[in-house]
Amino acid sequence: MKSINTDNILNTAACSGVIRIMQKYGIKAAGIPIESCRLTRAYKLQQAGFEPRSVCMGIIPYYTPACDGDRTVSAYAVSRDYHLFIKEIGEIIIDEAKRLYPSSGFAVFGDNSPIDERDAAAKAGLGIIGRNGMLITEEYSSYVFLFELITDLLPHTPSDEPRYCAHCGHCKAACPYGFENGCLSAVTQKKGSLTPEEERMVLKYGSVWGCDICQEVCPHTEKAREAGTIYTPIEFFYDNPIPSPTAETLADAEDLKTRAYSWRPVSVILRNIELMEKNRHND
Repeated sequence: MKSINTDNILNTAACSGVIRIMQKYGIKAAGIPIESCRLTRAYKLQQAGFEPRSVCMGIIPYYTPACDGDRTVSAYAVSRDYHLFIKEIGEIIIDEAKRLYPSSGFAVFGDNSPIDERDAAAKAGLGIIGRNGMLITEEYSSYVFLFELITDLLPHTPSDEPRYCAHCGHCKAACPYGFENGCLSAVTQKKGSLTPEEERMVLKYGSVWGCDICQEVCPHTEKAREAGTIYTPIEFFYDNPIPSPTAETLADAEDLKTRAYSWRPVSVILRNIELMEKNRHND
């Protein structure tokens, strides 16, 4: 993995050592007290085996040059499944954190988290909450995954209130469903048969998995591109990208297990690919 400049690492009291570890692996991080977090699955905190005091939030940028140009999947699905990275880096971070603080407890979460990750990241000052419901960062726009390390280390100063985007309306206007009565990403991941209207939407927007339209039209994405910061420094996401899966690439069972779209039966994404192929032959 590529390391990044850590000169400006946030000093967050007792959690600063943990945050330095996260920064070392290309993960911008900041800590907030657990009391500042909005709990969504409190039972997971109870399973941690220690009294949680702080949350070190991290943002994982994933956009690479392989996401540029034509592709048929959402940018987050071009690389290998980010859950694999969270598992891999989480074990490394905990191992290093325990060497720094051997008497402390640590637990890493991503997606299936005990807290509202977006809210916590915004309160930690890592970004703003967009009209599209995503965390928008200065460097990477909304092309980031969120995860956190929860610990019993003493919390740092109280968190800020979450900030929101200016609601310029670009994302809502560009959304195939206008943020109402549907979602193209959900349509592409739907089990079973698609309705004629859903098939029309898949063909119109050329997506076999996911949708990035609201991110692509966001002014913050344009700024990140212009600043040259949109690409991730994390090497994991450069490994074996597949911008446009085919029936042939999906036939590799071992590789399929490493893809974000493998959480659904392969028949779901195959259905969409076959629909687009059939349409292409009919044109």
